[in-house]
Amino acid sequence: MKSLKEKLSIIFSGDKRTATIKKNVLGSFLIRLCSIVVSLILVPLTLGYLTSELYGVWLTISSIVIWLGFFDVGFSLGLKNKLAEAIALNNWERGKHLVSTTYFMIFIIFFPLCIIMEIIIGYVDWPSFLNIDPKYNDDIVNALRAVLFFFSLNMILKVITHVIAAFQRTAFSSVFPVIGHTIALGVIYILTKTTPPSLTILACTLPGISTIVYLGASFILYNGSFKKIAPHIRYIDKVYIRDLFTLGYKFFILQIQVVVLFQTTNFLISNISSPLDVTAYNLAYKYFSIGMMVYTMILTPLWPAMTDAYTKKDFKWMNDIYVKLQKIFCLFAAATIFMIFVSPIAYKLWIGNRADIPLIMSIVVAVYLILISFSALQMHVINGVGCIKLQTHIAILSMLLHIPLSYFLGSFMGGPGVVVSLIIITIMRILFFRIQVNKILKNTATGIWAQ
Repeated sequence: MKSLKEKLSIIFSGDKRTATIKKNVLGSFLIRLCSIVVSLILVPLTLGYLTSELYGVWLTISSIVIWLGFFDVGFSLGLKNKLAEAIALNNWERGKHLVSTTYFMIFIIFFPLCIIMEIIIGYVDWPSFLNIDPKYNDDIVNALRAVLFFFSLNMILKVITHVIAAFQRTAFSSVFPVIGHTIALGVIYILTKTTPPSLTILACTLPGISTIVYLGASFILYNGSFKKIAPHIRYIDKVYIRDLFTLGYKFFILQIQVVVLFQTTNFLISNISSPLDVTAYNLAYKYFSIGMMVYTMILTPLWPAMTDAYTKKDFKWMNDIYVKLQKIFCLFAAATIFMIFVSPIAYKLWIGNRADIPLIMSIVVAVYLILISFSALQMHVINGVGCIKLQTHIAILSMLLHIPLSYFLGSFMGGPGVVVSLIIITIMRILFFRIQVNKILKNTATGIWAQ
């Protein structure tokens, strides 16, 4: 009879890179399991604090502010690749310069942006923009200002998660949101018992707690295990700005695409249909993402591992891990399809009669999540090796297509039409990505396929 230590030794066997991925996957699974439980509890609790309509507004507000996160011009994602390369070569001096310069650039972007947006917020007709009752205007304005303030702080503090990921400790980098949401559960529960529904109070609670968590993590880690690359003003160097931006601006285009394709979804559904459909979409998304969330969690360690393997030209390992991940994808896709059939029962047990989720919304969201998860596999390989020029061109085409296609399909299908637009665009993206990944793994990529 093998001991637990012996069994774990067998599970984590293999070369160092593969063993690291396995450890990250196991750690991420446990963390994501906690995240799912916390998220599932947080949704009905928040719905219980706000009305269904206000919850839809809250989701839309969150999406609007998140758009601003992509003004980091890809510096954070550029840092993850460049720092992973520096770590692979044991170049700690370069690593410290990269980290320090990234913090500096994120600060000088978001500090003035926050001030400008805080002023602009009061001049927008939010009830008309969000298709909501004018009586909520003051609450929406105050909530947006609170969310924007904490969000700007979090954009600076969250650089620590990219530093952790560059060390191929992706499981650890994902623990902070879980800690924040767990604390938020207790706070929101108290709010339901002590205060009337308020977007402003909710806006101070959720992002405010995240700020405290990221600040604490940064202080501990940069004074501990990450001390040799801890940011310092003396290590800010304009030479590294270009180094980060060369790759970062390409990630910036991809991030802008994320804004148009994903973060505008709540606004488009609200504008084409109503905030009630925004709630239906987000609840369906949370439900079906449970299965695919586990798969994308498995993918998370792949990005820095691919950077390490590509730097060392280990194409055999890259091919082997890619084949295995395709097989695992098929299992999770089948599980997501099964979830469609049991969704009415699952919704009833989860949220009761608090919101209505049409079957058509469940189907299109499930199909979309299956496709986006398969696309994620290709993107993790492409992003890991840094050959993302083709991806930027496809991103621009996707952005041009999505909004008009959403309004066209929405005129026939309502809210679900916006999701169908995402499905069509994702299929197009997959066709191109598959070709590029095959060329990269065979080491035959040339021209735009290798840029």
